[in-house]
Amino acid sequence: MKKNFTLLLAFSFVLGFSAFAQQFQNGGFEEWEDVGLGAEMLEPVNWSSIKTSDLDNLNLLAPVVWSISDDVHSGEHSVYLLNIETLGIVATGMITNGRVHADLNPDLAYVYTNQDDPRWNSPFTGRPDSVVGWYKCNPAEGDFGTVKVALHVGDLHIPGDESNLVAMAHLELPAVAVTEWTRFAVAFEYYMEIDPEYQLTILYSGNGTEAVGGSEAWFDDVEFIYNPESVGENALGNLMVFSSYGKINITVKDQNIDNYQIIVSDLMGHRVFDGKLKTGENIQISNNISKGVYIVTAISGSSSLSRKVVVN
Repeated sequence: MKKNFTLLLAFSFVLGFSAFAQQFQNGGFEEWEDVGLGAEMLEPVNWSSIKTSDLDNLNLLAPVVWSISDDVHSGEHSVYLLNIETLGIVATGMITNGRVHADLNPDLAYVYTNQDDPRWNSPFTGRPDSVVGWYKCNPAEGDFGTVKVALHVGDLHIPGDESNLVAMAHLELPAVAVTEWTRFAVAFEYYMEIDPEYQLTILYSGNGTEAVGGSEAWFDDVEFIYNPESVGENALGNLMVFSSYGKINITVKDQNIDNYQIIVSDLMGHRVFDGKLKTGENIQISNNISKGVYIVTAISGSSSLSRKVVVN
């Protein structure tokens, strides 16, 4: 369960230099281990679950919301996640390379980097352009899987204190079944010019604390991409977002696309807005908006672009 990263030597003949590019360790979920839960509840190496949270008394009660899968994009294994409803609470299928802080009230639970214990942190100093991977999903009605990758310094809780965010990649999977392995690619939005110290990734089969029982997701071959040209397939036109007087203002400009779906969510995954926007138009959102950090996503077909906005 020790969290660390492998430095992979990448040679670039086009640019004429060689560099070290940090990558996920076990991003293909090929390696699994017994962490004291028994052979029926192996965890992927360098990843952890709600059964190994920081509250031992709740770990015994927590359902098993992940498993090893032989339904793969490549190799022999992938990870399977499942939302399970128990005691009137939906436990979201999830794994992380940080640690889970569990609570019987899902609104009080979070995932975090523990700087003091190498089992629960992932040192990372790179500045990748995007994160990509492969998925399948079968969401329950009204639900969708989620991918969150945070680059940060110091402490970070998701959701919670995001003040140390250097960059975030946030992706919502389709709200319909995807039965074939499908590639996702989401660009990082950088908020600081400094290099990060850690990387915190969370993969969910549902929508955080609003997840619905029965949603499923499979993930495989997750990796960082450092070539800026690779982000283009996932990017839309110019998404402009700012806050003013407690309102979020959004404009998208693109010569090739006329209409977009706009989704605004807080960092707990609660959607506060879901609507349409024509290119060049501006929308102003004030309903359900309070002080905090929000993610604005513009979607057209399989492409998406996200921005963070802080409402003061």
